[in-house]
Amino acid sequence: MLASVNHIDYFGEPAVSLHNELLELILVPGWGSNLISLRHKGKNIELLRTPSSAEEYHSDPILYGIPVLFPPNRIADGTFSYLGTVYHFKLNEPLDHNHSHGLLYGEKWKLVASGQDADNSTLQTEIDSTAHPEVWSQFPHHFRVRMKYSLEANVLYKEAIITSMDDRPFPWGFGFHTTFRFPFRNGDDLGKCTFSLNADTQWQLNERMLPTGDLLDIAYKEQLQKGKSLVGHALDDVFLASKQGVNKAVLTDENVGLKITYQCDSHFGHWVVYNDDSKQGYLCPEPYTWVTNAPNLDLPEALTGFRVIQPGDTVTLQTKLIIKG
Repeated sequence: MLASVNHIDYFGEPAVSLHNELLELILVPGWGSNLISLRHKGKNIELLRTPSSAEEYHSDPILYGIPVLFPPNRIADGTFSYLGTVYHFKLNEPLDHNHSHGLLYGEKWKLVASGQDADNSTLQTEIDSTAHPEVWSQFPHHFRVRMKYSLEANVLYKEAIITSMDDRPFPWGFGFHTTFRFPFRNGDDLGKCTFSLNADTQWQLNERMLPTGDLLDIAYKEQLQKGKSLVGHALDDVFLASKQGVNKAVLTDENVGLKITYQCDSHFGHWVVYNDDSKQGYLCPEPYTWVTNAPNLDLPEALTGFRVIQPGDTVTLQTKLIIKG
């Protein structure tokens, strides 16, 4: 398959596009390494929610493309402690007194590599915490995150590599706030779309959208695992990924004959699923390595996904989007 890499302008920002015969993506390093567009070329359909201007994007950057979350989702009161260090994150949800979605999605990343061969196109972006005062002031550890994106036939591969260059161990959590159009084509019938997720239980949430610590049975588990219509079903829920089978979410749209399988490695033990009131034309399946507010939950780390990286260590996380149709 013919693959290519192009350097382009995206609403005034330097961006990179990757192509092959089936897919095209656009990534904006300066917008938090946001993969802002993923287009099915054969059907000429944009699969992600994209902005119509830079101003629209900056009004709510989390709900466009695929922002990188480090750490993901909410931290109660924006604070937690570990090994005597107390971390204070800015309260960007002031009404609920929470911090939400981490430190990296609003920072400028660097493009560090791009290339292609006959079949594949790839790019890599990177951020170093010491070069970003807003990151360092809230999380004073030296670390680097490198993102690798590649297109191969009908698959988009995403790989995150987290490296500690600090002299102390520190906690980490990671996720993607992936915002798909759903249906994939604006104006199509949501009734011809289904969503499935391989999950057995969900976290009970309080009025601040924080886990209480209790797990609940999913009332519609069988439907969810097989494929469920979301007509009239508003979601802002947190699910525990099943230990059985493949860790995946699947979006199917019969209007255009497309299916996207979002597959994640075992690091991603939790999924947040969000679609506002179910009437806005988008769906966000969000894979997370730790559950919302994990550092403040008095529960086993094996359950919450709370993890620590040691000095000099590296963690590699892998996800892929398989697009069929």
